Amino acid sequence: MAGKLRPTARKIALGQELRRLRHVRGLTIEDATAGLGFSEAQLQRVETGFSALRRVNHLTDLLDRYGVRETDHLWEELTAIWRDAASEEWVSEFKDGMTPAQMPKFVGIEEVARTIRAYHPLLPWGMLQTEEYARALFAMQQPVLEAPSESVEKAVRLRLRRREFIAREDDPVNLVAIIGESALRHIVGDIAVMQAQCDELIRLSELENVTIQILPTEGKRYRFTADFSILDMGEDLPPQVQADNAWGALAMSGKPRDVGVFTRRFERLTASALSPEETPDYVRKLSREIR
Repeated sequence: MAGKLRPTARKIALGQELRRLRHVRGLTIEDATAGLGFSEAQLQRVETGFSALRRVNHLTDLLDRYGVRETDHLWEELTAIWRDAASEEWVSEFKDGMTPAQMPKFVGIEEVARTIRAYHPLLPWGMLQTEEYARALFAMQQPVLEAPSESVEKAVRLRLRRREFIAREDDPVNLVAIIGESALRHIVGDIAVMQAQCDELIRLSELENVTIQILPTEGKRYRFTADFSILDMGEDLPPQVQADNAWGALAMSGKPRDVGVFTRRFERLTASALSPEETPDYVRKLSREIR
Protein backbone atom coordinates (compact mmCIF):
# COMPACT_ATOMS: atom_id res chain seq x y z
CA MET A 1 0.00 0.00 0.00
CA ALA A 2 1.04 3.59 -0.57
CA GLY A 3 2.34 5.85 2.16
CA LYS A 4 1.05 9.35 2.88
CA LEU A 5 -1.12 10.32 -0.09
CA ARG A 6 -3.42 13.20 -0.98
CA PRO A 7 -7.18 12.47 -0.77
CA THR A 8 -7.79 11.53 -4.42
CA ALA A 9 -4.70 9.33 -4.51
CA ARG A 10 -5.91 7.62 -1.33
CA LYS A 11 -9.21 6.82 -3.06
CA ILE A 12 -7.31 5.21 -5.92
CA ALA A 13 -5.05 3.26 -3.54
CA LEU A 14 -8.03 2.05 -1.51
CA GLY A 15 -9.94 1.03 -4.62
CA GLN A 16 -6.94 -0.81 -6.03
CA GLU A 17 -6.49 -2.77 -2.81
CA LEU A 18 -10.19 -3.64 -2.55
CA ARG A 19 -10.14 -4.91 -6.14
CA ARG A 20 -7.06 -7.03 -5.35
CA LEU A 21 -8.72 -8.53 -2.27
CA ARG A 22 -11.87 -9.33 -4.26
CA HIS A 23 -9.85 -11.11 -6.94
CA VAL A 24 -7.93 -13.07 -4.31
CA ARG A 25 -11.26 -14.35 -2.94
CA GLY A 26 -12.45 -15.15 -6.46
CA LEU A 27 -15.56 -12.98 -6.14
CA THR A 28 -17.43 -11.09 -8.82
CA ILE A 29 -18.71 -7.55 -8.18
CA GLU A 30 -22.16 -9.06 -7.74
CA ASP A 31 -20.91 -11.61 -5.18
CA ALA A 32 -19.01 -8.94 -3.25
CA THR A 33 -21.96 -6.55 -2.86
CA ALA A 34 -24.76 -9.07 -2.26
CA GLY A 35 -26.66 -8.05 0.88
CA LEU A 36 -24.21 -5.33 1.95
CA GLY A 37 -26.40 -2.29 1.39
CA PHE A 38 -24.65 -0.70 -1.57
CA SER A 39 -24.79 -1.34 -5.29
CA GLU A 40 -22.49 -3.08 -7.74
CA ALA A 41 -22.13 0.22 -9.59
CA GLN A 42 -20.94 1.94 -6.43
CA LEU A 43 -18.28 -0.70 -5.80
CA GLN A 44 -17.14 -0.37 -9.40
CA ARG A 45 -16.69 3.37 -8.89
CA VAL A 46 -14.82 2.73 -5.64
CA GLU A 47 -12.47 0.23 -7.25
CA THR A 48 -11.57 2.72 -9.99
CA GLY A 49 -10.98 5.52 -7.48
CA PHE A 50 -13.94 7.58 -8.73
CA SER A 51 -15.60 7.70 -5.32
CA ALA A 52 -15.32 6.41 -1.76
CA LEU A 53 -17.72 4.19 0.17
CA ARG A 54 -20.10 6.53 1.98
CA ARG A 55 -20.12 4.72 5.35
CA VAL A 56 -17.33 3.03 7.22
CA ASN A 57 -19.51 -0.01 8.00
CA HIS A 58 -19.82 -0.59 4.23
CA LEU A 59 -16.04 -0.87 4.13
CA THR A 60 -15.78 -3.09 7.20
CA ASP A 61 -18.55 -5.38 5.91
CA LEU A 62 -16.69 -5.67 2.63
CA LEU A 63 -13.41 -6.42 4.39
CA ASP A 64 -15.14 -9.11 6.43
CA ARG A 65 -16.41 -10.70 3.20
CA TYR A 66 -12.87 -10.60 1.85
CA GLY A 67 -11.52 -12.38 4.92
CA VAL A 68 -9.79 -9.38 6.47
CA ARG A 69 -10.39 -9.38 10.22
CA GLU A 70 -10.51 -6.45 12.63
CA THR A 71 -7.37 -7.70 14.33
CA ASP A 72 -5.41 -7.62 11.03
CA HIS A 73 -3.02 -4.78 10.31
CA LEU A 74 -4.57 -4.40 6.85
CA TRP A 75 -8.00 -3.72 8.43
CA GLU A 76 -6.56 -0.83 10.41
CA GLU A 77 -4.64 0.51 7.41
CA LEU A 78 -7.60 0.43 5.02
CA THR A 79 -10.05 2.02 7.44
CA ALA A 80 -7.50 4.79 8.12
CA ILE A 81 -7.17 5.40 4.39
CA TRP A 82 -10.98 5.51 4.10
CA ARG A 83 -11.17 8.18 6.80
CA ASP A 84 -8.47 10.26 5.09
CA ALA A 85 -10.06 9.85 1.65
CA ALA A 86 -13.40 11.01 3.02
CA SER A 87 -11.88 14.24 4.33
CA GLU A 88 -12.29 17.53 2.50
CA GLU A 89 -10.04 18.15 -0.49
CA TRP A 90 -8.91 21.60 -1.58
CA VAL A 91 -10.57 20.97 -4.93
CA SER A 92 -13.99 21.07 -3.24
CA GLU A 93 -13.72 24.88 -3.32
CA PHE A 94 -14.10 24.68 -7.10
CA LYS A 95 -16.55 21.79 -7.48
CA ASP A 96 -19.66 23.92 -8.05
CA GLY A 97 -18.27 25.43 -11.22
CA MET A 98 -16.30 22.47 -12.50
CA THR A 99 -17.23 21.03 -15.86
CA PRO A 100 -17.29 18.27 -16.82
CA ALA A 101 -18.45 16.38 -13.72
CA GLN A 102 -15.36 14.15 -13.76
CA MET A 103 -13.03 17.14 -13.45
CA PRO A 104 -12.57 17.01 -9.64
CA LYS A 105 -11.26 13.46 -9.87
CA PHE A 106 -8.95 14.35 -12.74
CA VAL A 107 -7.49 17.38 -10.95
CA GLY A 108 -6.93 15.31 -7.82
CA ILE A 109 -5.06 12.66 -9.80
CA GLU A 110 -3.16 15.31 -11.75
CA GLU A 111 -1.84 16.79 -8.51
CA VAL A 112 -0.24 13.52 -7.36
CA ALA A 113 1.03 12.25 -10.71
CA ARG A 114 4.75 11.65 -11.08
CA THR A 115 4.71 12.43 -14.81
CA ILE A 116 2.02 13.81 -17.12
CA ARG A 117 2.31 13.39 -20.87
CA ALA A 118 -0.19 15.74 -22.50
CA TYR A 119 -1.22 16.41 -26.09
CA HIS A 120 -3.26 19.47 -27.05
CA PRO A 121 -3.70 20.26 -30.76
CA LEU A 122 -5.77 23.46 -30.46
CA LEU A 123 -4.87 25.10 -27.13
CA PRO A 124 -1.83 25.28 -24.85
CA TRP A 125 -2.16 22.65 -22.12
CA GLY A 126 -3.98 24.13 -19.12
CA MET A 127 -0.98 24.08 -16.78
CA LEU A 128 1.00 26.14 -19.31
CA GLN A 129 -1.54 28.93 -19.81
CA THR A 130 -0.96 32.44 -18.52
CA GLU A 131 -3.58 34.04 -16.30
CA GLU A 132 -4.54 36.49 -19.07
CA TYR A 133 -4.86 33.76 -21.68
CA ALA A 134 -6.97 31.56 -19.38
CA ARG A 135 -9.27 34.49 -18.50
CA ALA A 136 -9.79 35.37 -22.18
CA LEU A 137 -10.41 31.74 -23.04
CA PHE A 138 -13.04 31.23 -20.34
CA ALA A 139 -14.68 34.57 -21.18
CA MET A 140 -15.13 33.33 -24.75
CA GLN A 141 -16.89 30.22 -23.47
CA GLN A 142 -19.12 31.97 -20.92
CA PRO A 143 -22.02 32.95 -23.24
CA VAL A 144 -21.94 29.56 -24.96
CA LEU A 145 -22.22 27.71 -21.67
CA GLU A 146 -24.61 30.33 -20.23
CA ALA A 147 -22.42 30.39 -17.14
CA PRO A 148 -22.54 33.14 -14.47
CA SER A 149 -19.83 35.79 -14.66
CA GLU A 150 -18.17 34.65 -11.43
CA SER A 151 -17.52 31.26 -13.04
CA VAL A 152 -14.79 32.82 -15.18
CA GLU A 153 -12.75 33.97 -12.20
CA LYS A 154 -13.26 30.67 -10.40
CA ALA A 155 -12.08 28.76 -13.48
CA VAL A 156 -9.02 31.01 -13.76
CA ARG A 157 -8.15 30.46 -10.09
CA LEU A 158 -8.40 26.71 -10.57
CA ARG A 159 -6.14 26.84 -13.63
CA LEU A 160 -3.55 28.85 -11.69
CA ARG A 161 -3.81 26.37 -8.81
CA ARG A 162 -3.08 23.55 -11.24
CA ARG A 163 -0.02 25.42 -12.49
CA GLU A 164 1.45 25.03 -9.02
CA PHE A 165 1.70 21.28 -9.61
CA ILE A 166 4.61 21.87 -12.01
CA ALA A 167 5.99 25.00 -10.34
CA ARG A 168 6.13 23.89 -6.69
CA GLU A 169 9.56 23.34 -5.15
CA ASP A 170 8.57 20.15 -3.31
CA ASP A 171 8.30 17.22 -5.72
CA PRO A 172 6.87 19.02 -8.79
CA VAL A 173 5.02 17.04 -11.42
CA ASN A 174 7.08 16.23 -14.51
CA LEU A 175 5.24 17.50 -17.59
CA VAL A 176 5.86 16.52 -21.20
CA ALA A 177 3.52 18.55 -23.42
CA ILE A 178 3.00 18.41 -27.18
CA ILE A 179 1.12 21.44 -28.49
CA GLY A 180 -0.23 21.85 -32.01
CA GLU A 181 1.00 24.90 -33.91
CA SER A 182 -2.65 25.93 -34.35
CA ALA A 183 -2.82 26.58 -30.60
CA LEU A 184 -0.53 29.58 -31.12
CA ARG A 185 -2.04 30.70 -34.42
CA HIS A 186 -5.59 31.08 -33.12
CA ILE A 187 -5.93 34.43 -31.35
CA VAL A 188 -7.37 34.22 -27.83
CA GLY A 189 -7.80 37.62 -26.19
CA ASP A 190 -5.56 39.84 -28.32
CA ILE A 191 -2.08 39.92 -29.84
CA ALA A 192 -0.45 40.99 -26.56
CA VAL A 193 -2.07 38.05 -24.72
CA MET A 194 -0.85 35.63 -27.39
CA GLN A 195 2.70 36.97 -27.41
CA ALA A 196 2.83 36.80 -23.62
CA GLN A 197 1.61 33.21 -23.87
CA CYS A 198 4.43 32.41 -26.28
CA ASP A 199 6.95 33.97 -23.89
CA GLU A 200 5.54 31.90 -21.04
CA LEU A 201 5.90 28.65 -22.99
CA ILE A 202 9.56 29.46 -23.62
CA ARG A 203 10.10 30.30 -19.95
CA LEU A 204 8.42 27.16 -18.68
CA SER A 205 10.34 24.98 -21.14
CA GLU A 206 13.50 25.98 -19.30
CA LEU A 207 12.31 24.27 -16.10
CA GLU A 208 14.00 20.92 -15.49
CA ASN A 209 10.67 19.15 -15.01
CA VAL A 210 8.94 20.61 -18.09
CA THR A 211 9.42 19.50 -21.71
CA ILE A 212 7.46 21.23 -24.49
CA GLN A 213 7.29 20.26 -28.16
CA ILE A 214 5.42 21.98 -30.98
CA LEU A 215 3.71 19.90 -33.67
CA PRO A 216 3.89 22.00 -36.88
CA THR A 217 0.94 22.14 -39.25
CA GLU A 218 3.08 21.61 -42.34
CA GLY A 219 4.62 18.36 -43.46
CA LYS A 220 3.64 14.72 -43.37
CA ARG A 221 3.36 14.10 -39.64
CA TYR A 222 1.36 11.81 -37.41
CA ARG A 223 -1.59 13.68 -35.91
CA PHE A 224 -4.51 13.05 -33.59
CA THR A 225 -7.63 15.21 -33.44
CA ALA A 226 -8.52 15.12 -29.73
CA ASP A 227 -6.52 16.19 -26.71
CA PHE A 228 -5.53 13.63 -24.10
CA SER A 229 -3.13 13.06 -21.24
CA ILE A 230 -1.41 10.05 -19.68
CA LEU A 231 -0.73 10.23 -15.96
CA ASP A 232 2.03 8.09 -14.51
CA MET A 233 1.28 7.60 -10.82
CA GLY A 234 4.53 5.86 -9.85
CA GLU A 235 4.85 2.41 -8.34
CA ASP A 236 2.02 2.71 -5.82
CA LEU A 237 -0.87 3.48 -8.19
CA PRO A 238 -1.90 2.41 -11.70
CA PRO A 239 -1.41 4.84 -14.63
CA GLN A 240 -4.46 6.69 -15.91
CA VAL A 241 -5.37 8.02 -19.34
CA GLN A 242 -7.73 10.97 -19.86
CA ALA A 243 -9.41 12.10 -23.08
CA ASP A 244 -12.07 14.70 -23.95
CA ASN A 245 -14.91 14.37 -26.42
CA ALA A 246 -16.94 16.80 -28.49
CA TRP A 247 -19.66 17.08 -25.81
CA GLY A 248 -17.16 18.38 -23.28
CA ALA A 249 -17.18 15.16 -21.26
CA LEU A 250 -13.96 13.91 -19.73
CA ALA A 251 -13.28 10.18 -19.88
CA MET A 252 -10.71 8.44 -17.70
CA SER A 253 -9.45 4.88 -17.75
CA GLY A 254 -6.84 2.84 -15.96
CA LYS A 255 -7.28 -0.23 -18.16
CA PRO A 256 -3.88 -1.42 -19.41
CA ARG A 257 -5.14 -1.69 -22.99
CA ASP A 258 -6.41 1.92 -23.02
CA VAL A 259 -3.21 3.21 -21.43
CA GLY A 260 -1.18 1.22 -23.96
CA VAL A 261 -3.05 2.63 -26.97
CA PHE A 262 -2.61 6.24 -25.85
CA THR A 263 1.02 5.65 -24.88
CA ARG A 264 1.81 4.44 -28.39
CA ARG A 265 -0.16 7.39 -29.79
CA PHE A 266 1.89 9.82 -27.70
CA GLU A 267 5.15 8.19 -28.81
CA ARG A 268 4.16 8.71 -32.46
CA LEU A 269 3.27 12.35 -31.75
CA THR A 270 6.60 12.85 -29.95
CA ALA A 271 8.46 11.59 -33.01
CA SER A 272 6.42 13.85 -35.33
CA ALA A 273 6.79 17.02 -33.28
CA LEU A 274 9.77 19.36 -33.18
CA SER A 275 12.39 18.41 -30.62
CA PRO A 276 12.45 20.22 -27.26
CA GLU A 277 15.63 21.97 -28.42
CA GLU A 278 14.01 23.24 -31.65
CA THR A 279 10.76 24.33 -30.04
CA PRO A 280 11.77 27.64 -28.33
CA ASP A 281 13.03 29.19 -31.59
CA TYR A 282 9.91 28.01 -33.39
CA VAL A 283 7.70 29.59 -30.72
CA ARG A 284 9.63 32.86 -31.05
CA LYS A 285 9.03 32.73 -34.81
CA LEU A 286 5.30 32.17 -34.28
CA SER A 287 5.18 35.04 -31.79
CA ARG A 288 6.69 37.43 -34.34
CA GLU A 289 4.15 36.29 -36.96
CA ILE A 290 1.08 36.85 -34.78
CA ARG A 291 -1.00 39.68 -36.21
